[in-house]
Amino acid sequence: MTAVSRDLAGNSARATEVEGHGVFSVFDGLMLAGVTPQLIATLCESEADEVDAWRKGDTQAPMGRVVFLTLVLSHMVDELVRTYDDWEPASKAWHLHMQACLEKGKKILENQEVLNQGAPAGAFRQGERFFGEWLERDSVKGWSREAASRVALGTDTTGLEIGD
Repeated sequence: MTAVSRDLAGNSARATEVEGHGVFSVFDGLMLAGVTPQLIATLCESEADEVDAWRKGDTQAPMGRVVFLTLVLSHMVDELVRTYDDWEPASKAWHLHMQACLEKGKKILENQEVLNQGAPAGAFRQGERFFGEWLERDSVKGWSREAASRVALGTDTTGLEIGD
């Protein structure tokens, strides 16, 4: 299956063959949701350089990890919605920022789910197992809340600074 991946600015990236495990949009989505590259490496129990190579498409990302990261992105979109709903009154710029992050995050998630459809069944089982283990650790460490707060406070990884 071939699909076109898009970067955060909406520009087309090279075509991706799921069988080739090329460039995946899940990495852009996680960064948009405030998940740092170092945290992605920690979650995947990999080195930051290895994850960076997956992100760029220089090496093949294991599909079990891609499925896992897609599930993390889905959770992060939900966490951003909760953060948005629970936040105190804020400026219009903040609301626009959060809405833009949510819309882009949802689009990236949808794109990644389409790309994942060509993955083998074992990758889904592995990704779901990793996700279950991650949820338990996240409930203790609070990674998803911290990442969503980073986005809400305007210190996310998109490079946007949100002022009053």
